[in-house]
Amino acid sequence: MGRKESLSLDEFALAARKQSSGGDEDRPSNDISTDREPDGTSQPGSDLRQEARKALRRMKRERVKGESCFVNVNLDRATKRRLKLASFTAETSMQAIMEQAIAKYLDDLGL
Repeated sequence: MGRKESLSLDEFALAARKQSSGGDEDRPSNDISTDREPDGTSQPGSDLRQEARKALRRMKRERVKGESCFVNVNLDRATKRRLKLASFTAETSMQAIMEQAIAKYLDDLGL
């Protein structure tokens, strides 16, 4: 998925909201709720919630597969200034220049 693409709400599997009982609607609960009844059986909404979690996890994995990786480069001030000037005069980003320079370097090495 590219940077400019966005996800719509329809692509997410949504779990049903919990119905709160009592007058604690304003106060968030700090306890971790379980999806199981005391006798060990699962609640009706827990399967849907688990599927929603799995679907979100799968979607995140698919999204990460196509992402680009970042590399930090420590430049001295003069080199950074030259790169910034080159990006301004060429009307392109510094990142694009760096990507092209790295690709050319690797091509020259035959890698």
